[in-house]
Amino acid sequence: SNRVLLAAFDSAPNPLKALARKTTNNDFRSKHSIKLGAFPTLPLVPEGGEVKHGSTTESYESYKLGTYAQIFSLSRQAIINDDLDAFGDWQTRMAQAASETEAGLLVAMLTANGGAGPTLNDSIALFHADHGNLAGSGGAISTDTLSAGRLAMRQQRGIDGKTLAPVVPHTLLVSATKETEAEKILASIAPSSSANANPFAGKLALEVEPRLTGNPWFIFADPSQAPVLEYAYLSG
Repeated sequence: SNRVLLAAFDSAPNPLKALARKTTNNDFRSKHSIKLGAFPTLPLVPEGGEVKHGSTTESYESYKLGTYAQIFSLSRQAIINDDLDAFGDWQTRMAQAASETEAGLLVAMLTANGGAGPTLNDSIALFHADHGNLAGSGGAISTDTLSAGRLAMRQQRGIDGKTLAPVVPHTLLVSATKETEAEKILASIAPSSSANANPFAGKLALEVEPRLTGNPWFIFADPSQAPVLEYAYLSG
């Protein structure tokens, strides 16, 4: 019959999953992810003086699991007529669909509220001037804009708004539109003079999220140090 079964496309990579923290949940009730603030600097206790009590602050974000699934049914006739074994590797195809679903959910969360990210428990979007993590105006990827982003991360404050909680830049995440631009700024090129040296060469890992549209770019910390996104599976 001159029929050929085309190989299935692999799912596009899911860089946001690598930049998020993975957890588990025992059931479908809301899960609270609690963040404890730092203690203030320690006061000097004079000889014979009293050690006084201190306090710290806390905040939390909450979310709950959802079920994402689909049933695919085949008739007896379709199975018998499947001389190309089109349905023999259906587990792989459904796994690809699951991977794509995860990626889409993470991108939707990151880009919610017109790109400002989800609204947090403080009633402010994830990316906001009050959180010290949003540029005053958009700009191309350059030494100046990366420097501004790095400075904002180094000057991050704890949830009390006072204690310094610096974050180390680790990964530059871009849309496919910005990939070449990002590669150029992160490239290691031997300069003719120190004035032409690239301070970001080899300093940041690059991840490209093809599901992002337009020109957004983000700097993430190592998720083991300061995770921005979190996702969970049902235990077991």
